[in-house]
Amino acid sequence: MAIQFNLNPQKAVEALLWIIQRGEGNVYNIMKILFAADKHHLNKYARPVTGDKYVAMPFGTVPIWIYETTKLINSGIGFTRRGNTLSLEPGRVFNRVKFSISDLDALEHGFNEYSGMDFDTVKLKNHEEKAWVLARERNPDSEAPEIFYDDILTNESFREDLELMAPYTVI
Repeated sequence: MAIQFNLNPQKAVEALLWIIQRGEGNVYNIMKILFAADKHHLNKYARPVTGDKYVAMPFGTVPIWIYETTKLINSGIGFTRRGNTLSLEPGRVFNRVKFSISDLDALEHGFNEYSGMDFDTVKLKNHEEKAWVLARERNPDSEAPEIFYDDILTNESFREDLELMAPYTVI
C-alpha cells in the first residue's frame, strides 16, 4: 500500500510565504526547500509539512500544487511573481498559527539546505535524492513522474503505521 497524505493548501501557501519572508525568492530553490522540509519532517515526525504531491521533473523534485500556485498572480494569496522570482506583497506576512514548532524547524532545515545556491549546485544536489532517481527510473518516458512518499521515507520504523494512517493524518 502506498503512503499518501492530503494537501493542506492554506499551510502550503503559508510555507511559501515563510520561505519568501526568510529571504529566498527563487522559485526553483523554493521547490527544493519545500521538498527538503517535507522529507525532514516526514522522517522525524511521521508527516510532511504540506502534504503536497511531488513529481520528478527533469530539473528536480517539485511539489506540484505549490508549483502551480506560484504561477498565479492573485493579490489574495500574498505573493507576486516576476519571472522566476517570488516576492511578498506589502503588508502580508506568513501566518505563524498554521505551523507547529517542528514545522518551522523543518522549513528552516530545508531553507538551510537549498537557499541561496546557484541553479547547477541545486540541480546536482537534488538529483542525488533517492526518491527523484526512483521516480525517473520507474517512468522514464514521463516528463514528471510522481514521487512516492514511500521513497522519501528513510525512517523505516514509521512505514507500517504510515501505510495505514497517512491518508487520515491532519497536516
